[in-house]
Amino acid sequence: MARFTVTVCTSKRPQMLSRALESLSRLSIPNESSLSIVVVENDHEQRSLSVVDQFRSSHDIPINYYFEPKIGIPHARNRAIEAAIAGNCDWIAMLDDDEYAEPDWLLQLFDGCIRFDADVATGPVTQVTDSEPPHWWKPISQSRRVTGEFRRDAYTNNVLFNSRIVARDGLGLRFDDRLTFGAEDVDFFRRAHAKGARIVFVAEAMVIETVPGSRLTLGRILQRTYMVAAAAVFLDIMRDGYPKTLAKRLPHGVRRFFIGILLMLAGACLWPLRRFAGEKTMLKGIISVTKAWGNLSGFFGRTSTYYRRVDGA
Repeated sequence: MARFTVTVCTSKRPQMLSRALESLSRLSIPNESSLSIVVVENDHEQRSLSVVDQFRSSHDIPINYYFEPKIGIPHARNRAIEAAIAGNCDWIAMLDDDEYAEPDWLLQLFDGCIRFDADVATGPVTQVTDSEPPHWWKPISQSRRVTGEFRRDAYTNNVLFNSRIVARDGLGLRFDDRLTFGAEDVDFFRRAHAKGARIVFVAEAMVIETVPGSRLTLGRILQRTYMVAAAAVFLDIMRDGYPKTLAKRLPHGVRRFFIGILLMLAGACLWPLRRFAGEKTMLKGIISVTKAWGNLSGFFGRTSTYYRRVDGA
């Protein structure tokens, strides 16, 4: 009998949390298995306890609520891990509060772990918007990845892993609480991979992310681009040291900067003749320069405040 615990960390999004939990109530699980849910609220005040209480009163699935006032994604995820371990689960799944899962999500992830003898299974995220997106916006695409592809990283927006990865008598891993600006999941699963954990991609294990309109502005997209670029350098410095990271990342960042400038100039020249093509080219240039600036900031330890603002409700 396999015991599954699905953890959901949430902050200031009770409506989205309610939808996420409802999707979990429809999950299929393997025969002779059990399912429980852990919700960790990471906030200065309890906004979502009533959502959990309402779910508990209308469903038979065991659900536990925890309040983590220390702000930062790693703190919330570690609290969720401790709660899951306390429940003696065999497998821990993670889902974001702005997502909802397909009914066969957990089955597909578990089947992937069994079929490919993996400790971790991760799957794709399909993005949908709650308003009309800008014409230049493109959702994240993972179409090139196939089931059975082994990876060295995974993301907490769609993942299932064996509890031995976090158990005290196993690998005993926890999320690095320095990474409050993001990329804590990349770091966590790369460390798991380095210690021998097998990570497999399962294309059939689908979750859907609702992207609020406030996250689709150019400014917000550039903030996220900057965050990802800065975090990538910061993680490399943590893992490989400053000299090696400098040699690896600096030329790449400089190339990004100059390519971005050229694209912006080309876009400005195209704009009067072919507005759409000019706009698209200019946007690529702006994104490239933003990535370069994020890389440079990462060298100086300047991280992003992207996650201090919560989009959605």
